[in-house]
Amino acid sequence: MDKRISVLIGLSAVGIVAAVTASLVTQPAESVARIPVETDPPRAAPSGEMQPIAGPAPTPSATSPQTVEQWIVDTTSGDAAKRAAAIAELAEAPRAKALPVLGRILTDGEPQVDRPLALRSLRDLALNQGDDDGAIRDAVRRAIYHGDDFTKVDDVQEVLNIIEESQEGR
Repeated sequence: MDKRISVLIGLSAVGIVAAVTASLVTQPAESVARIPVETDPPRAAPSGEMQPIAGPAPTPSATSPQTVEQWIVDTTSGDAAKRAAAIAELAEAPRAKALPVLGRILTDGEPQVDRPLALRSLRDLALNQGDDDGAIRDAVRRAIYHGDDFTKVDDVQEVLNIIEESQEGR
């Protein structure tokens, strides 16, 4: 009888652990939830697919150096919404200022929100301001070759292909 009780308790414990694990796996934690970013011009298709942007190229000089510096500071903020907005805005910053920051975020940023936003911003930066020296493509390649298990290699490769195709016509 004691053996049956022990087995019953063991099976109950396994069932509880399985139920809790299933609950945690199917419900994402608050820290990995997608954060919508409100910007004046929409940056991507609502479905989240990586599409080339169309329209006139913005002039990088339209943003003040102080604003760009604040965006750079905000990329390290503990507030995820502020961080996400800053990463998205860097797509319109001068290339020389934005590229090192976005490249770092692409490999070291928060995998669920920061990295995809950095990838989108790098793509937009290349399409809007060009990548004649290949520095943006190099930053994207680093994410492919030196990324961790959280790096979405297919998405990164797709952006690299888009940038390379855009450079063929220049």
